[in-house]
Amino acid sequence: MEKSNQERLKEYLLGDKLKNELGYLQKDISNGKVIMLSGKWGSGKTFFWKNKIQTVLNDENKKIPNHYISLYGKTSIQEIKNEVFLKIFESVDSFESEEKTKNIVKSSIDVVSSLTKSISVFGMSLDLSKITDKSFEKIDSLLQDEKLKRTETYLNNGAVICFDDFERKSKDIDLNDLFGFITQLTLNFSCKVVIILNDDVFEGEEKKIFSNVKEKSVSKFFKYEPSIKELFHSIYEKHGIFKSYPKWEETILKYIKESQILNARIYTQVLDNILEFFNNTNDEYKDKNEVLRCLILVNINYILYHTIFSRKVISNAGYIHNLDNIEFNGFNYWGDNSSNGQINHSPTFEHYIMKAKKKRYEAREKKDEEIKNLINFIDENINLFKSNYFSNKLDISRNVDDKTFQKINDFIETGILIDE
Repeated sequence: MEKSNQERLKEYLLGDKLKNELGYLQKDISNGKVIMLSGKWGSGKTFFWKNKIQTVLNDENKKIPNHYISLYGKTSIQEIKNEVFLKIFESVDSFESEEKTKNIVKSSIDVVSSLTKSISVFGMSLDLSKITDKSFEKIDSLLQDEKLKRTETYLNNGAVICFDDFERKSKDIDLNDLFGFITQLTLNFSCKVVIILNDDVFEGEEKKIFSNVKEKSVSKFFKYEPSIKELFHSIYEKHGIFKSYPKWEETILKYIKESQILNARIYTQVLDNILEFFNNTNDEYKDKNEVLRCLILVNINYILYHTIFSRKVISNAGYIHNLDNIEFNGFNYWGDNSSNGQINHSPTFEHYIMKAKKKRYEAREKKDEEIKNLINFIDENINLFKSNYFSNKLDISRNVDDKTFQKINDFIETGILIDE
């Protein structure tokens, strides 16, 4: 059987235990290297690192020093340096013995106002006032601490430092400076630096800078692109729903595949809501699979587009879903009725939008300015039309009665399940 993207990446990075083979991160060849793990937004890169890679690096039998640094909310390079130093300094002892990691920095160092609040460690200027909380009279005590010397040895022994959430860093952080710091870590020490980021994280001028610096700084590129099945199973096995509904895994996956959405965060939220909904409603549904399907697709639509639909009967074709927004409904266009009353749905969203605009142009009784406004309305509200297409193409309320459909909509929109 062909290995999945996750399996191939994990084996390459961590090796094969059965064959007693070491992976890339376990070999000296990766020391002093910057490694990039890229993939689409929401594809589960962080989940993969923390649950498939970091857990193995932290294996008690063969622990490899590693640290995860999120750039979320960071406003300066100095702040990043502080966190890197703090995490490494605090963790040195935990990799030298089995004793629980002690928070030595916070319990032993604080620079009083009469002394300088920064020192230089490993060529990095560190603002100690941001990482300490106890009084300490002489800065020399820190600089002479044997643990600092062990920290340098620790870094030079192949420690792995992972930087994540590049897209959430402050705009105040210059990319050239950030990559300069990352490069400095690998040049001054033999540590390995892993960068996790989205394919399209940067735009405009930052995109140009990123393209330039990554070619100069990154030694190894890895592409993370799991299938819907692969990503979903990895989320499901870690989620609490597994204990309550272990047999629903393949059924839920089938309905998620209908949406063609690859997003770890969406999967997690959908599973949360399935668990809450079915754990707190009476056993009243004749066909739970159809209710389950409706709940999943309504939830995904709401996460993507923040819209809720009502539905109405269209001849003998069943239902058509309309947004509750009256203005939007006035310009609604879904498909043509065929001779047998069935609706001919557009095969793609692009085709759907093309026909919607064409219908506006063919409104001969309208003036050019009115037609222009109608076309502009479509362009300015494209997400509403995407939601309309998604809900109708998938027929999100198929085989679900009006009362249940409304209950699902209310639950997804308000977040509260109301028993009637």
